[in-house]
Amino acid sequence: MNKIFKIVLICCVYISFQSTYAQIDKYLDLERNRISLSQQTENEIEEFIKKNFNKYKLSKEIDNEIIRHIKQDEEVSDAEIETARAKEKIYELRKLFFKQNPEKKVFYKANPIPTSLSLECVNGDFENGTAGYSFWSDAHPQPDSGSDFFLSCATPTALTATNVVTPSVNNFNSTITLIDDTSAGYQQYDPVLASFGVNVPTLNTNGDSKCIKLNNTNGYGSSDLTTVSRYFPNINQPTIDFNFSLIMDNKPEHEQEIQPYFRVRVLDTNNNVVDEICIIANPDNCLFNRIDVDENRRILYTNWICARLNVQDILNQPGTIEFSVSDCQPSKHFGTVYIDNICGIICATPQLGALSIDPTNINCPDIVGNTPFQVCGTYQPPVNATLNTLTLEIVQNGDIINSISAPSQLTTNTFCFSVLPSLLGSTPIGDFEFNVHATFNVNCPPGTFMYEISDSSANVGPDVTFNNCCVATLTLASPADDLNNLAVLETKTKERSDWIKASNVISVGDNALSNGVVYHAANYVELNPGFEAVYGSQFAAYPEGCTGNFIYKIQNPTTSHHPIEDDKQIIVNLTRIDGSLLIVPNPSSSTIELILENNKFKQFNISTIDGKFVMENKVEKTEKMQMDVSRFASGIYIITVWSEDGNIYTEKLIKN
Repeated sequence: MNKIFKIVLICCVYISFQSTYAQIDKYLDLERNRISLSQQTENEIEEFIKKNFNKYKLSKEIDNEIIRHIKQDEEVSDAEIETARAKEKIYELRKLFFKQNPEKKVFYKANPIPTSLSLECVNGDFENGTAGYSFWSDAHPQPDSGSDFFLSCATPTALTATNVVTPSVNNFNSTITLIDDTSAGYQQYDPVLASFGVNVPTLNTNGDSKCIKLNNTNGYGSSDLTTVSRYFPNINQPTIDFNFSLIMDNKPEHEQEIQPYFRVRVLDTNNNVVDEICIIANPDNCLFNRIDVDENRRILYTNWICARLNVQDILNQPGTIEFSVSDCQPSKHFGTVYIDNICGIICATPQLGALSIDPTNINCPDIVGNTPFQVCGTYQPPVNATLNTLTLEIVQNGDIINSISAPSQLTTNTFCFSVLPSLLGSTPIGDFEFNVHATFNVNCPPGTFMYEISDSSANVGPDVTFNNCCVATLTLASPADDLNNLAVLETKTKERSDWIKASNVISVGDNALSNGVVYHAANYVELNPGFEAVYGSQFAAYPEGCTGNFIYKIQNPTTSHHPIEDDKQIIVNLTRIDGSLLIVPNPSSSTIELILENNKFKQFNISTIDGKFVMENKVEKTEKMQMDVSRFASGIYIITVWSEDGNIYTEKLIKN
């Protein structure tokens, strides 16, 4: 009998494995088809740019801004200015292509991994190409926003309809390339470093035949910020480990705030940063090796490194990991990075160190006796570093209400802080978070460098919650207990160790997503006659004990983390060279006539000078049309017209 059971068990396991492999193959086939379509689109874009490059010129404002910006940093030649203009025109033509072909943008967004595979590390090492990943590159042409866009590690980035990119293969001039030692053009060592006699492999020595390289080494015209993103429908381990090799140009005269940087971060479903690593080009950082090119330039580089992100805060929740690398703010000095093994590995020794707070299990503090409770965790120093400081902050509603400067217990890898209940207030109530910050010193040739690592929470939701010390039962009645989501957190969230019976009214508040009224109790939540959740309100109830975790809403795992912006928001800064659009009269206070020479209208839009749309419409094929602008406020407007043959014309209207 036991033998038969074992055979059946082995068969079941085999069938389960086969089913999983079949699902992975199906998903990879779907992704390969998407990637193929995006590559076809890239070819179409290239042809579109070639066809239209000489048919358009940059708007005067953009052209002047290019010259102003690149000259403010250092002397540049006429040839370098022309290179910057060409790069900007290519960027604008790419925007124009997607404006005219919005349906093509979906080919650039990775299909979400099916929920049934959410616990599998599918293609973490890029051996199946780029399946499962989304890529984009913000060219940040300087006219876009001058220097205001550059906030170093805080610079925002998001997938849009115009910055999406399909990686090339072994193309070191591309903003994104798949390194593949089985394909033409493969180079064993990074070409920039190799030109200085330094050999750093383009492939991770512990990896296989592929990895991803972000950003190139080109300069002038745009400060490129390039990103690869991976969405996980379920984070099923407390850390995400990965490998990277970083190369950065470094100009001594530049301040640290405008140097190239490499950023890795994990985001939850509300785009909150769960954990982040950011490395700025700094010759004092012991992480870097250094090549002194001349008095105005250094190249900083690492070998392949294994690093760790702490994702315990969103364990068993969806999350997104983003890798971004940026040129310097003035755009001449590059940053580039090789990335491999985004999931499926565990660092033996995280090069940059690690820190994690353990969950704190406490329902009620001993206020009378002021008996301390423990906040503990683990840490690993960065390689060759020694612990300098370790501090605990107690946070409520985003404010630090108290802190402890040193742990009560400390070993080479663990810590515990002894927390007196009085540090949380005379009568603690509500939600509290524990933030632990550590600094480490490491000695290297430039001197002593300090690393900082922190963990801002131990788990999903508050670290501890004190609400009525979680008594057994609760009865809620109208009108005394009526609520909406404008109430303070400790009022609108209810939990009990046995049951909750409710006959109150939940009314409409501010409609902020995931910000509703939540009840949970270990055995049941009973909604009795008189209870009403008014249409438009937000309310959730579920069986759970006194955990303090009031999870209201989780993003649908099948939804991609990165939406693509509305095509209506795309502003193309180009002027058609052949043909013209006439506005008669201009200025005008009432009726104008639009005249399109040698072409016919297809559609048009009107926006304010700062890009806000006031009118958009498709029109019959005609060479002239009249329009009443009397209701427009006085000012300058931009009229953009698309012709029957796909060309675009732009003119300014002065409304008086």
